[in-house]
Amino acid sequence: MTGSALSRRGFLALGGLAAVAACTETKAVRTATTAPSAAASPTAALDLPGLRTALTGQLLLPGDAGYTTAAQPFNVALGTRKPAAIAKVANVDDVRACITRAGGRGVPLAARSGGHSYPGYSTPDRGVVVDLGAFHTITVKDDGTAVVGAGARLIDVYTALAARGRALPAGSCPTVGVGGSTLGGGLGVVARPYGLTCDHLRAATIVTADGEVRTVDANRDADLFWSLRGGGGGNSGIVTEFTFDTVPAPAVTIFTLRFPAASSARVLAAWSAWMAAAPERLTALCAVTAAGTPTNRVTGTWTGAVAGLSAQLNALISEVGAAPTSRTTHTYDYLDAMKSFGGCLSKTAAQCRPESAGGVLRRETFRATSRVVGKPIDRSTANSVVDVIGRQSGMVLLFDSLGGKVGALAPGDTAFVHRRAHATVQVYTGRANGGPAVNAVQAALRPLVGTGAYVNYLDPQQTDWATAYYGANLPRLRTTVRHFDPDGVFTFPQSVLRA
Repeated sequence: MTGSALSRRGFLALGGLAAVAACTETKAVRTATTAPSAAASPTAALDLPGLRTALTGQLLLPGDAGYTTAAQPFNVALGTRKPAAIAKVANVDDVRACITRAGGRGVPLAARSGGHSYPGYSTPDRGVVVDLGAFHTITVKDDGTAVVGAGARLIDVYTALAARGRALPAGSCPTVGVGGSTLGGGLGVVARPYGLTCDHLRAATIVTADGEVRTVDANRDADLFWSLRGGGGGNSGIVTEFTFDTVPAPAVTIFTLRFPAASSARVLAAWSAWMAAAPERLTALCAVTAAGTPTNRVTGTWTGAVAGLSAQLNALISEVGAAPTSRTTHTYDYLDAMKSFGGCLSKTAAQCRPESAGGVLRRETFRATSRVVGKPIDRSTANSVVDVIGRQSGMVLLFDSLGGKVGALAPGDTAFVHRRAHATVQVYTGRANGGPAVNAVQAALRPLVGTGAYVNYLDPQQTDWATAYYGANLPRLRTTVRHFDPDGVFTFPQSVLRA
């Protein structure tokens, strides 16, 4: 990772993992199609000069100043990308122009929020990128409602809300765009007390395939609104603005426990049992890092007054049956807690942004995939999991707890289907060539922890992705997407229409 900021994944996974882990809470809005063959010359159908004239914003073409930087995906492991054009849209009319002039012309049409898409679907070769970076305005109303542009970065959302004493539960990577994070669900370090980001979505402005600008909520185009709450970005249109309810900003105590490496299986099983019985105020992650003897770390948050946390940590230690090699706790206000996870606690909000290093985009190298853990992990399963990761190197398993408010809704209440799950697990490596190993570990975990996966951790090599991401919600999602995009303007390799 370039620059000085340490991502949340690096913060949590260091200690045996040589590479710094990627800032991978949430991904950019994704709307790319499979890149057509060069022989087909699909870009010939595009009137790029006409599109440039129609835009208030800037249209970057290959060879233009700024194009090369704008065409770089966040994940260095994806290599070089060469879109046909990058539209730095300035307003909703620009988004409409991109859809009506480029959509359905046989080229990928991809909306880009933060650009953190795991497979790089937000920056497709030979496609048209609709860059929403200019949609970064954040307005916090007196009643605590926040109206947020789809291109805003999480650090800017947290900062604007903090100024009004409010908070939104979301990912802890400061550079991620709010758009993709929300549309895929929005896991975060305070998910148990406050739910997912999409659970706080009250309305959205979206431009659909017909060029129509729609404001959707529980009463207007309710099926479309449902699909935007965890169904994955970009399937039915390009969202330009979100309206969220927020919560009073809590104090957040961040804690970390490390145990002897020989105890890693016991730590994983103990953490799992502990989280199954934990109060909602407690959210925690268990990292198991590859080594000859895999190492471990439990890091989490406790919201509100610190009283009661010590007893909870003591209960985990008792469950493990071994004394920790280290134990730390630090209490912050909500903004500083998020900056701490993002590796920029001592920096200003501007310095937490991805372009803070002299205007140069800080990028990362990683390969990752996921599974959803259906039920608590017993000791036998934990032994098997640790054995699987112990045969790898440069890799980490990151188990994120669910439950609490995440499970307060039914699986069909929103498009995020994994409401009854126990946890998610991300399989991560900082090695650019680590994809095959990551997928091998994911396959080995399937019979151990469960068949689901998290749509914000898209994996193009995953064969069961449709049912893994959407489960029983897939039929309703298909019907909704077909209704609003009957011609497949927004299809991409892992879109709902291809599921």
